Amino acid sequence: MSSIGRSAGISGNNVIDGLMLGGAWSGPAIAYSFMPGDMNGNGIKDFEEGDWKQFYREILDGIEHFANIRFEEVAGRGNINFRLDEGGGGESGVPVEGTTDVETAVGINPDVAGSAAAVRLGTFSVTWFHEIGHALGLKHTHDEFSIFPTLPGVSWPGDQGTTYLNSQINTVMGYTYSFLGEDNPFTAAIDFGTEVNAQPGSFGAIDIAALQFLYGARSHNTGDDTYRFGDDVDVNRGYTTIWDTGGTDTIAYAGTSRAKIDLRAATLRNEIGGGGWVSTSEGLTGGFTVANGVTIENASGNLGDDILIGNDVGNLLSGLDGDDRLDGGRGVDTLIGGSGDDTYLVDDAGDVVTEQAGAGFDTVRTSLSAYTLGGNVEALTTTGTGSFAGTGNDLANLITGGSRGDRLDGKAGADTMVGGLGNDTYVVDTINDVVVEQAGEGVDRVLTGISYTLGDHVENLGMGTSASLSGTGNALANLIVGNKGNNVLDGRGGADTLTGGLGRDTFVLRAGETAGDTVTDFVRGADTLAFYGFGADAVLSRESGGDLYTVTSGDGLTSGSFRLTGVGNLDLSAGAGNTDARFFA
Repeated sequence: MSSIGRSAGISGNNVIDGLMLGGAWSGPAIAYSFMPGDMNGNGIKDFEEGDWKQFYREILDGIEHFANIRFEEVAGRGNINFRLDEGGGGESGVPVEGTTDVETAVGINPDVAGSAAAVRLGTFSVTWFHEIGHALGLKHTHDEFSIFPTLPGVSWPGDQGTTYLNSQINTVMGYTYSFLGEDNPFTAAIDFGTEVNAQPGSFGAIDIAALQFLYGARSHNTGDDTYRFGDDVDVNRGYTTIWDTGGTDTIAYAGTSRAKIDLRAATLRNEIGGGGWVSTSEGLTGGFTVANGVTIENASGNLGDDILIGNDVGNLLSGLDGDDRLDGGRGVDTLIGGSGDDTYLVDDAGDVVTEQAGAGFDTVRTSLSAYTLGGNVEALTTTGTGSFAGTGNDLANLITGGSRGDRLDGKAGADTMVGGLGNDTYVVDTINDVVVEQAGEGVDRVLTGISYTLGDHVENLGMGTSASLSGTGNALANLIVGNKGNNVLDGRGGADTLTGGLGRDTFVLRAGETAGDTVTDFVRGADTLAFYGFGADAVLSRESGGDLYTVTSGDGLTSGSFRLTGVGNLDLSAGAGNTDARFFA
């Protein structure tokens, strides 16, 4: 006999310990055998040399890929002795200290189940993995044994646990074969429905971690590997957990439906994703998860509206056709959407978004405090909670701010900028730019190098460059500030404050709209007050030598008051010779 049972202690990780029985085999090898059958009424069936034995051999070979175990097939009794029983279900002995052999049985009625090849593709295939898990020292997820707890959050066989750890996609040692609920690791990332049936094609990420704790880990697939799935479950025989210890690797979708590829590895913590994240496609009961400790670098979609999710390293995500959603996660990622209206989630300043001209209407959603759109990307939205500086490109961009004071600059192109809550600043450089604000969303400002009229719900206007510009307000109490040029400032309705800056400026005051207006830097002999709606024969007067002035129409029926600060000798006379104040019908 090449191995003997030994005791195994607690790992300290409650997810791994949820599968521990306290025993395992010692090395250097574990012997196994196929027990002869007797079809004469004792319930034991003969193995078919081809499919049935080969299925067991393939499972054991797969274990050797990730665990430091070597299996040897022997003619007589081994440590693990496989038999086939009539009926369904299965049973297995477990290794304990001093054990020399156990029997592992799987109940199969070939007349019902069909061939071993058919069973591999059916939900019953999990029984083989499950019973071999027992034979190697793993218990049920829902059993509490000695010092070893249940899988976290699991209290009965059908209990998924509060974080969905107890699914056969994560561990074959449970009885729960699907993810249920909108926040499970599958539907939380892609909406293909609220139930995903598990059809394991390998041991799950929790099983792999538990067996590696018992027997050690082994290097496997150290080159540049591609893990590919399509729209046919036959390709991968269910959900396969990837164990890969080197190289630059890729999960690729080769089908035509919608796919979700998630490169994140199982965390082995009591949380969503503790047992892994699922890569699959719509309607498929197969795909991949990634074992703890494995790094897959790249993901590639195909024709559908795919979702690609990266991990903590620098990933290359390629969406190809369709309206794809690419989220690189942590790390400096390269995101390539391809054709279609793609969405990029950017969380690192080094992330690179690559789009081609005419390849759809594409959007960057970012948690960064500042971001500038690269070429051929149309839209930018902040997902952060702080102030945001968003900058566009040469296209007609849609830039959307958040709940704090944002600075949005569309650059060239007819841009639409939506600030949202907070005191936002908009940089406007073409007359076709559109600023969108709602009432009560802060005190907002437009900075511009062109003549400009404020839209609704924007309070302030500032003029850049040294050109002579016109700045016009709205019905709010506006602050309008000029530049070095000869500007025309017109506050319109509301109690406006007008500051011309350097240059020979004109301040427009209109009948019915002057109440509360203030001109802050009037220079006599250089600047001009232009009064509209009072008539050419209007009279300007100063109230008691202060800053308050009143303009009254010649018939005395129309008047308005405003403030002029810092001016002590304004020419109040009427007539063509007065350049300080001019009156228009």
